[in-house]
Amino acid sequence: MASIRISGSVGLGGKNVDADIRTVQRSINQLLGSLKGVKELKVDGKLGSRPENSKTVAAIKAFQKNLVGMARPDGRIDVNGRSHRKLTQAITVLSAKKSVPVSSSLKMKLKIKLEQYEGRVEHMYLDTRGYVTVGVGNMLSDVTAATKLPFVHSSTNEPATHEQIKEEFLRVKARPFGESEPASRFKPFTVLKLTESVMNEQVAHHIQSFEKELKVIYGDKEFTSYPDNVKLALFDMIFNLGMPKLKDTYPKFNGHIRNGNYQQAALESKRNGVQAERNAYVANLLRSR
Repeated sequence: MASIRISGSVGLGGKNVDADIRTVQRSINQLLGSLKGVKELKVDGKLGSRPENSKTVAAIKAFQKNLVGMARPDGRIDVNGRSHRKLTQAITVLSAKKSVPVSSSLKMKLKIKLEQYEGRVEHMYLDTRGYVTVGVGNMLSDVTAATKLPFVHSSTNEPATHEQIKEEFLRVKARPFGESEPASRFKPFTVLKLTESVMNEQVAHHIQSFEKELKVIYGDKEFTSYPDNVKLALFDMIFNLGMPKLKDTYPKFNGHIRNGNYQQAALESKRNGVQAERNAYVANLLRSR
């Protein structure tokens, strides 16, 4: 059993070292589903000037009453004490239950939302930034990327040659683009398409790849233990931003995710160049974790 490590007691009359308070706050945040009426704690390592009025102390008491079974909670977690042992046990059990791959039902929800925001377009078109795109938001960086896909002729379903794919890529690339140019605007200039099965395979591949990348950013066990709504939010972020940008340019957001401060993460989740509705979708997922 992995121990929830604290160097001293936390709570009323405790030593209350900053790092120990943060550990307890993060741990309790993970157990909110079992603590009725307890709201997500801010992981700040503080109990305030009057610990007896602290939300963290109130949460410790709720934990002691609901999960430890104490008739008179004392609001303090002592090193290796009854509450500390129960906290370690509860987190271990929770992690064991949640350390599973992304479920099929979650993948289906993700697929539906990705198609809602990215579209599902069988022919090549230009996104609002001028990149040739196809399928469910699958950006084609160059002609070579396009020729790797199994395009077929729209009228006959016969496989397209590399030269035909190249010609269509360049033809679409030369068209005007912008927010007022929907994907359907490009259809008259195309004769090739991707089949439904190929687009489904693309989405499945993207989800699998992004799951691996999210586990690199946040840790394998850590990511798999996140609530489903948080996973959905992170998938949308990485699909839109890509791994390097999510990892390197959203330090506050990532810090809040790692600390279990999903309410604060919601405030840092806004992406430039993304429709307001989509940003609101991600923020609401994090707030409703």
